[in-house]
Amino acid sequence: MKPVILAIIFSLLGSLAAADDLNPDWRNDSAYGSMVEASGQAEIAFGDKDAARMRALRQAIENASMQVNAKVRSTQVLENGSLVVDHLRINSAAKVKSLKVVDEYSRSGTYYVTIRALVSEDQVCATHVANDFRKTVAVTGFPMQYPEQASMGQLGAVDRNFPSQLVNSLNGLPGIQALDASYMMLYPTVANAPTNWNTDNALTKAVETAKQLGVQFVVSGVVRDISMENPNAPDIKPWTGLMKTVGLGTQARMRHMVVDLYVHDGYSGAMVFQSRYEVKGRWDARRNAIVEFGSAAFWRTDFGSQVSKLIAETIVDLQDTIQCQPFMANISKADKYRIYVNQGASSGLRPGDMLAVYRTIDVFDRDQQRMVQLSDTRMVAKIKQVQPHFSIAELPVRVENLNLQPSDVVIAW
Repeated sequence: MKPVILAIIFSLLGSLAAADDLNPDWRNDSAYGSMVEASGQAEIAFGDKDAARMRALRQAIENASMQVNAKVRSTQVLENGSLVVDHLRINSAAKVKSLKVVDEYSRSGTYYVTIRALVSEDQVCATHVANDFRKTVAVTGFPMQYPEQASMGQLGAVDRNFPSQLVNSLNGLPGIQALDASYMMLYPTVANAPTNWNTDNALTKAVETAKQLGVQFVVSGVVRDISMENPNAPDIKPWTGLMKTVGLGTQARMRHMVVDLYVHDGYSGAMVFQSRYEVKGRWDARRNAIVEFGSAAFWRTDFGSQVSKLIAETIVDLQDTIQCQPFMANISKADKYRIYVNQGASSGLRPGDMLAVYRTIDVFDRDQQRMVQLSDTRMVAKIKQVQPHFSIAELPVRVENLNLQPSDVVIAW
């Protein structure tokens, strides 16, 4: 019988070496990192020890990562109904480390776990426990605050071409599945972005956009500035450099770009990241040239080169932000012992994966602004069937006992 993999995946970036392949003296070599021992516990709800064990492991891993800041992966292997492998692996940005369960037991309705790990001190996701499911992201349009600034070079399509560049770069990263939604503009009043009240009295349109597109995160932004400096400077000629060396040169045409970037959680509408990026470069193109943002001619300019660096910087920040967030997916249907999850193989889900089940509850503040609160059911659903874009998972109790409804969520921390 082939081993059945029950993966509680918290993180895995790159190739992981097997524990037996590590240096046998790793326990005594401080170059590998620091030894950490941590414990976790969880109440056994509805008699479900699997769910309690996963929650206890998660707490123990979080306690370990709080000491040394690292990402962890936990894996169990069952063969013929017997546990043959039970270990955790931990990796930093540079090296693969190992971590194992050294003790576990249940007593008086509580499950206890103790783990011991060799952990790198490199900071990865700080005290968060991350996972390697592919999180879905929609990148919407980036409207210009001053559209007239794009006239030289005809860069008016920057509102759609800039986010398209972000999508292309994000889709080259592990753990992220980006959708080009540059045709959607979240902020009718650009000057007030990212604030935008809608008919549901929600602060942003992120929730309805995420629901419409079926994504976990919504990336939006505004091009605050793309203005020219010295727009009337003469075009660059072959002898321009020589003239400058003898003190007869003129000031070059320069172009600025300032972009505000926002990342919203698609379930609550909360902003999880925001930042401003600024660059400046020479506008090498001729004064009347039709360049267009993102064209080959655009990237050949010094300004285009600087914008490329700006995009690279935003991608690093987006990757750090998104990959350090838990994986979440909506429950689209609940029936008897089964729930239907609106993410599938395309997001990296596989049969045997374990997902925590949460209820979503609408709450209102004193200004009657709607917020979404997550309530832990203390149950874990096990994926049984996986399709490209949805999955079917089973619970140890009937969904009626948990009052599960469509729009409730599953989470992998």
